[in-house]
Amino acid sequence: MGDYLDIANDPVFFACGAAIILFVLGQAALFTRAAYREGRRLGMERRTLWRSFRAGAISSAVPALAVIVALVTMVPVLGVPVPWIRLSVIGSAPYELMAAGIGAKTMGVNGLGGSGYTAEVFAASVWVMCSGSIWSVLLVAFATKRLKKRVSGSLDKDPAWRNVLMNAAFLGVFSIFIADPIVRGGLPLATLGASALIMALVGLAVSRLKAEWLREFALALSMIGAMGAAALLAPLFS
Repeated sequence: MGDYLDIANDPVFFACGAAIILFVLGQAALFTRAAYREGRRLGMERRTLWRSFRAGAISSAVPALAVIVALVTMVPVLGVPVPWIRLSVIGSAPYELMAAGIGAKTMGVNGLGGSGYTAEVFAASVWVMCSGSIWSVLLVAFATKRLKKRVSGSLDKDPAWRNVLMNAAFLGVFSIFIADPIVRGGLPLATLGASALIMALVGLAVSRLKAEWLREFALALSMIGAMGAAALLAPLFS
């Protein structure tokens, strides 16, 4: 394992990661400045705008904890730079782990960082992680206008069908990730059940107790709570 981790933690990867993170931070700064200028142009007070920015920063802090936990989990297997880059740009730990696992399986290795996980297998994992996510970026870059024109023309005529389609697409995306724990059972299924229970409780608190402030934290709380439940339930399934 040490050989491929030497490559995974090479300074070149760290330099690439630093460049990408600086680019992302630059984008955030440009969007923030554009939003502030547009708000001022519309007559919004500076106090209101800064309050909005502060609320956005606070609400994004808790969901980021799940990404940090995923980063710590992936570092021993994939090194520091690659998970750092991937989670900073994509931010989807389930996808990254699934894609890395698929790359390893194509090389005949079951499990990340296990026996036989060489530099070549690591390269296959990284290639699958990157190639699997690039298509959505290309689709947005080159086909957004055409798709938007075609979809908007049909959906605007039938708002009810638009809601059904959007909800179905949303559920379909999440179904990709919950299919595996449902089939495997055991601890993965128990973790999924704990996450669903926490999400349901948060939803009840929002609707019954009028705790609207919890709405922004629902996903983060369910993820962190499910990870805690997995740690507690792990001895039962060992």
